[in-house]
Amino acid sequence: MPSEVSLREVRKMLERAGYELARIRGSHHVFTKEGESPFTIAVHRGKVKYGYVRSFKKIIEGAKPPKEDKPQTESKERRGQK
Repeated sequence: MPSEVSLREVRKMLERAGYELARIRGSHHVFTKEGESPFTIAVHRGKVKYGYVRSFKKIIEGAKPPKEDKPQTESKERRGQK
């Protein structure tokens, strides 16, 4: 697994998924898509850390499960404690 990916590759991937480069402020590139949260990546020397790529892949593949309510913890009596 690469530690960094070129901005060119990441931008192509984002654009294929329907995102557009909305703005750049310093090293932060902000990509937007209608109806979705903006996706911000930090770019240094034309490279993007692979963690950003992994996060984006999860978003576009729907691998990020929706937040669910946490199950209630068992009462002390049910666990055999006083």
